[in-house]
Amino acid sequence: MDRKKKSSLYLHIPYCRRKCLYCDFFSGGEKIADWPLLTDCLLEEARRRKEELPTLPSTLYLGGGTPSLMPEESLERLMHGLHNIYEGMKPEEITIEVNPDDVSPEKAELWKSVGFNRVSIGIQSFRDEELKAMGRRHSGTQGADAIIMLKQYFDNISADLIFGLPGQTRESWEESLDRMIELRPEHISAYSLMYEDGTPLTVLRDSGKLPIIPEEDSEWMFRRLIERIVAAGYDRYEISNYSLTGRHSRHNSAYWSGNPYLGLGPSAHSYDGIRTRRSNPADLNGYLRYFREKKNPTSKFYEEEILNDEELREEYILTRMRTGGGINLTEYGEKWGEEKCRQLLKNAKPALTEKMLAKSQDQLFLTEKGIMIADRIIIDLAM
Repeated sequence: MDRKKKSSLYLHIPYCRRKCLYCDFFSGGEKIADWPLLTDCLLEEARRRKEELPTLPSTLYLGGGTPSLMPEESLERLMHGLHNIYEGMKPEEITIEVNPDDVSPEKAELWKSVGFNRVSIGIQSFRDEELKAMGRRHSGTQGADAIIMLKQYFDNISADLIFGLPGQTRESWEESLDRMIELRPEHISAYSLMYEDGTPLTVLRDSGKLPIIPEEDSEWMFRRLIERIVAAGYDRYEISNYSLTGRHSRHNSAYWSGNPYLGLGPSAHSYDGIRTRRSNPADLNGYLRYFREKKNPTSKFYEEEILNDEELREEYILTRMRTGGGINLTEYGEKWGEEKCRQLLKNAKPALTEKMLAKSQDQLFLTEKGIMIADRIIIDLAM
């Protein structure tokens, strides 16, 4: 293995007790969960694909789905197995995603004992009526209590919020921000609600059964979020992510920096850090069958895509412009040439004039004003 380049490992845990109405992540119901078989298959895949990473994983992330549902025996066996496969692995950050109603002292002790040093908890809102509208399993009080309990075991907690929810008001958003700032997790991720195709929430919206909030209210919530969170001492290091000093997500930052990562489990994605992307089909039964039967190791469960130079350039712009640091112009010029760099600056000129973009020394980055229309600016830059 090449020890010079950092790598990341992601495992998709594809079971949920109940799927949230807005969620389009791949998952199945907890009732169908075969935890021992899933554990076997994840470890079998890890063994087969070990050499795809150029280095031992420096971050490890269990996402889903709902990893906090995983029983003690299976979780212990999974983590022990990964350390055996990646012998000598000492990740600086090991994260597990959890739901508030799964948090207990016993669970927290388990997560800590098997090596997790960071917990990402899906709060979304502290208002019960908003949580109910999303199909969340917990109450606002449960969310706050879960963070308080986790703080007894972990010093690196990330909590999620969503704005633009059905029936949400400016006042209720302020209340959720107040409570989150008071609880002071080390990291806060805050997203605008997205109506993804095929989700129950989108069906309800299209049938006129949801109280959709005005777009200007959603924009106000975004501006207020930035204002309040930054004033509370958090650094906005990515469009939707804020952290106290030194507590940024090292795992997610690896994605935005173009580092290699390996995704295990149904629907998981991987990238070799050069130009090859791989994606496992969103097929739970197919995944379990494939790795249970230990088919010919020369066959591949994943699909593969080789990015060309133009796709790599566009992706570089997309990922880097989401971060607080933006694009390093020297690096950009070295990768794609001075002509492309001049074209980038030409494309950036209107947004620079309108103060949607700023340029400081060698960095081109979004301003607070530009964040509101980041997608449009990024498209213009990539032309």
